[in-house]
Amino acid sequence: MLDPAAEAADLVSAILVQPINTAQVVRGSDDMDHVEYSLLVVNMFSDPVTLTKVTVLDAAGDELMQVEGETLAAATQSLYSHAPSPVVAASAAVAVEVDLVLPPGEVPARVSNRIEYTLPDVAGAVIIDDRVVHGPEIAVDPSEAIVIQPPLAGDGWLATSACCTPNVHRDLRLSADGLRIATAETFAADWAMVKGDRVYDGTGSTNEAFYGFGADVLAVADGTVVAVQDGVEESTPFASVPPESKAGFGGNQVVLEIAPDVYAAYGHLQPGSLAVKVGDSVKAGDTLARLGNTGPSQGPHLHFGLLDKPDLFVGKSLPFVLEAFEIVGTVDFAASAGDELAIESDSRELREAYPLYGTIANFP
Repeated sequence: MLDPAAEAADLVSAILVQPINTAQVVRGSDDMDHVEYSLLVVNMFSDPVTLTKVTVLDAAGDELMQVEGETLAAATQSLYSHAPSPVVAASAAVAVEVDLVLPPGEVPARVSNRIEYTLPDVAGAVIIDDRVVHGPEIAVDPSEAIVIQPPLAGDGWLATSACCTPNVHRDLRLSADGLRIATAETFAADWAMVKGDRVYDGTGSTNEAFYGFGADVLAVADGTVVAVQDGVEESTPFASVPPESKAGFGGNQVVLEIAPDVYAAYGHLQPGSLAVKVGDSVKAGDTLARLGNTGPSQGPHLHFGLLDKPDLFVGKSLPFVLEAFEIVGTVDFAASAGDELAIESDSRELREAYPLYGTIANFP
């Protein structure tokens, strides 16, 4: 047992806790290892419960991290809408996202979790024996992150959505075949170009006002084109229209197979810009298309991620690291106002690292 307290059995609990997925590891641009997984928490009680603390432990029962307060509130979300709250309604379920950050070389093979919660003072609460759940135990995938080249070239590329704090990609959860929860975008990133402290000129009312619009989108490795989609018209910035079919969510797309069970997916590409077709072989650095604003998108950007199957909805997101890039800053989105970004200056050359959420990078 990872936690000696877990030997206690047959205690009535208000919540059921299970892992959503195996933990995955990526070396972030902060030079730390990020262990990513999520917990499914189901309220089995007649009244709301409030999660107060999640503690991550190693095999010896030593504490690795505690998640509580505002951090826990942001990481505890409704399954699809992503609405954050530590309160779990009666007979409802939430996901708790865990971002365990450890120095390189200190990631354990397995982790366990201790989940603490409170109940309202109601008559039925007398049946609950304990306000602490010891577990579950979660295996850490020992696979190394896949090394690739950047999907874009040039300076000032901002990761507007990326691992590992809560955001639209890290938060995506879909039911697959009614048997598992798919996490297709845990490590996916959206890229937009920054100049100064902005991503567009003026009001950004046109796609052409965005600095990254029309940039060449590049193959991240040698591979074969296994899927393409073209013909989706450009959206107007800040006026995204829901797609009429499932296929429209990624806009115009290219999917490459770059290794067995490894697929590179590119989305929101300019219509008519695709330079490849299904069956084509490509080399790393080849131009595939141009950056656009197609599908449900608020502005021109590139959606990019690796998956274990060519399915943007139920494929499993795979961790990747970029072969080489330079960090030039990090955006504090909470401190940003309107269309002006709050940028903390930085300057580092990195190899085989993942650009975390808010990173501004120069690519070779």
